[in-house]
Amino acid sequence: MAQCQFCGRGGRGEKVHVKEWDSKINEHLVFTKDAGNHIHIHGPIDNKALLKEFADVLIKIGKIEIDTSAVRPVSTIDKSACQFCDDSRAVSDWGPGSNITEHLIVTKDDAEHIHVHGPVEKKELIKEFATAIYDHADIDLPQAEAIPETTLSEICPDQVVFKNRQAIGDILAMTCAIRDIKLMYPQMRVGVATTAMHLWDNNPFIEHGFRDEESILNVGPGHLTNKSNKWNLHMCNAFRLDIENKLGIPITQGEIRPDIWMTEEEYNRPPLIEGPYWVIIVGGEPGWTAKMYPADRWQWVVDKLKDRIKFVQLGMARHPYVHLENVVDYIGKTEDKNTGIRDLFNIFLHAQGSVGLVSMHMHLSAVFNNPCVVVAGAREPAWFTHYKGHQYIETTGTLPCAEHSICWRCDVTACPSQKDGMPKCVDIINPSEVMTAITRYYAGGRLEYNKKAKKDFFKGIVKEAQVHQVGEKVSDLTLPRKYGFEGWGGGAITERDWEFVKQTIENKGIKTVLEFGTGLSTFLMSELVDQVVSFDTREDWIRDILTRISALKTPFKNIRLRGWDGKAIKGEIGKFDMAFVDGPSGGANREFSTKIGSESADVVIVHDAGRPDEQKWQEKYLKDQFVHEKNGGHRCALWAKDTAPQQHLDASRPLLRLISTARGWGGCARSITTIMDYLIKANWRVEFVPFHGKYELGQGIGGEFKQCLNSKLRNVVVRDYSYITKPCDITFVYADDYIWEFNRPDLCQLFSKLNTGKKIMMVNYRQGKIGKIEWTKDWDKYMFLNSTQENSLKELLPNIQTKVLPPCVDLTEFLKVKPYDGERIKIVRHSSQGDTKFDKENFVDEVNDILIKQPDAEYHLMPGPSFLNPNDNIFKYQRN
Repeated sequence: MAQCQFCGRGGRGEKVHVKEWDSKINEHLVFTKDAGNHIHIHGPIDNKALLKEFADVLIKIGKIEIDTSAVRPVSTIDKSACQFCDDSRAVSDWGPGSNITEHLIVTKDDAEHIHVHGPVEKKELIKEFATAIYDHADIDLPQAEAIPETTLSEICPDQVVFKNRQAIGDILAMTCAIRDIKLMYPQMRVGVATTAMHLWDNNPFIEHGFRDEESILNVGPGHLTNKSNKWNLHMCNAFRLDIENKLGIPITQGEIRPDIWMTEEEYNRPPLIEGPYWVIIVGGEPGWTAKMYPADRWQWVVDKLKDRIKFVQLGMARHPYVHLENVVDYIGKTEDKNTGIRDLFNIFLHAQGSVGLVSMHMHLSAVFNNPCVVVAGAREPAWFTHYKGHQYIETTGTLPCAEHSICWRCDVTACPSQKDGMPKCVDIINPSEVMTAITRYYAGGRLEYNKKAKKDFFKGIVKEAQVHQVGEKVSDLTLPRKYGFEGWGGGAITERDWEFVKQTIENKGIKTVLEFGTGLSTFLMSELVDQVVSFDTREDWIRDILTRISALKTPFKNIRLRGWDGKAIKGEIGKFDMAFVDGPSGGANREFSTKIGSESADVVIVHDAGRPDEQKWQEKYLKDQFVHEKNGGHRCALWAKDTAPQQHLDASRPLLRLISTARGWGGCARSITTIMDYLIKANWRVEFVPFHGKYELGQGIGGEFKQCLNSKLRNVVVRDYSYITKPCDITFVYADDYIWEFNRPDLCQLFSKLNTGKKIMMVNYRQGKIGKIEWTKDWDKYMFLNSTQENSLKELLPNIQTKVLPPCVDLTEFLKVKPYDGERIKIVRHSSQGDTKFDKENFVDEVNDILIKQPDAEYHLMPGPSFLNPNDNIFKYQRN
């Protein structure tokens, strides 16, 4: 009994004695893997509680995380020639010639002790076997363990507002990461700032209304997207990995499906569309032409199934996609700012399934566990976007261009295998395949024709609503409707973006405009300037605009519309006062419009300026010759030609290199820019190195910080990481919240090679692992904003030189204010981080001491600490 039947059957030679098996074995589970990589499970396969207990032990031993997004099917073996079972019937899987290559045995004895026998050092094998349990038994995935509060303060920030401005499908994937980080770090204060904010309504993992600008962290799926040809991870991992990298904290991946929440009232609300029905979405975001499937093929599918299935077509009203026949046309009816997204939830909740491209519909179908058919081609790797239970029609590996990898191309003109505007990887998908994929759900028995879908899978239901407030301002639709547009946004310029463009035109006296991306903005600008020359790559859209112009009574003689291929303009176009870059669709297609705009105008406004591609083109064509003056509207960046000469300081002056964060415009940013300003005025040379390593818009430096560097700090030289090890007189690290990154290998290597006369570190946020990481030790001076932090580091490094001082603030303007004699003293304090920056032990006593000495004094606090009650002398205001 104490010898393993696998180890003793020639696989490892000498028989192995397992001491634990000398006791009475009550339960056992045997895993095997053969030469064909087939996994088999033998044991009490119906005892879910026991299976979960055993799986948890494997997870603990292997120190692994479970991902069921790409598990293999497993075979189950009932009674076999097993040394633990009474039945000795042989099973072919374990019989002679079965070629067992790996095995693992988990046992539980009469003392409730669990033992594992097998190659426990093989982490990937342990993960395979544990994953097989979860997949076969259909038991809940392990939840991320909450980290104790004492550890939490050392490894993660107190609060973060996660920001992303991508499309609705990306935000749905982002919900997974927010769920997972909050489950693992329940004490963290979490906010979000995204597009489609009503996706977050009722979500229990965020603090609704929390928007502190100093706590914003931009996150996105870019890193995993770039690795997707090599890493077989689903995109629901993407935001989690990005957050892990940026905060330096581990996050356990949860379930691979978006995490949305509905109230009981929403869930029980009658369906907006009478069922049963399938949702069909034939298009996607304009500009992604490499993803499209021909309209006539969608129509073929609908026509073939119209007598058995009702289709409801969704889409944006302003997207240039065909309205199908024999469908319920619901295009444009889910765009209301307050109710549109929640209406989508209702439609998908009651749908039998959905069919479309790799787009938003598949994410929402995953939310409600709906059947789903995805026409994918070979543009994206299947594992990155294929949800469990979906029919995913791909052609990866069938074309020379997709033999070993996928292309991720956006514009069909860049496709090497396209013909007449149709990528071959999509063209070879016959519409009959799409129809078969839909009907397979009925053939398999999961769905029945003419029978409404069950809606008992979804569990994200709450009693009380927590709704994102869009705001009280009601958009004035007069202007867009004047030119035949239904409203702002939805493919047209938003009202806030137009206010920014309009203000720029008026403030800078703009008379001529070069525009890329024709639309509502063309008409609006034409009323303010002498001439608008607008280029667009869509011939049908130009014809539509010309039709609108001819239908309007007012002649627009100052508008010139021109088509182009998105790469080159034929002939000379001359000089303009301003260029407005808002096309072609898709950021990857805007390189040449940005380039031509920079060559043709002294003022450039870039729309969608925060997207990765637009950032790249601004870095390439605008950064060196233009000053980034400011951002405005929803997503515009204003650039103006740099005409002022730069002052050059004497190279013999001492050099200080300041290294810090450079995002936002909070306390750290204001302090270090003030420090650099004082140093420049004192005839020091100053270099600034952002911790993010690169000096480019959106990655390291942006917003007001960038403006400051381009104006009063224009004599500060901005460097990248390669300069950290170059000689200087003083290296000054202003740590801020980048302390969580201090143990990164690249930082450790760089800072261990400093060539500097003196090293000074400002610990202005948290201590983190300063004093424990080798390169953070032995600095000439450590500075702090309070003595608590000072004393904490001195306990670790008792012999260090320290100094406590307030943050560097220019009080010149403040000191010019003269208080009126006889007026009551008013003490005003703003703190964006709730109770965090109030001394809970002493603050109330300090307030009372002042009020005793000055009974008519007033405290005005926004927001005030939760532990201080308002009265006639103390006023608390809501955060705004």
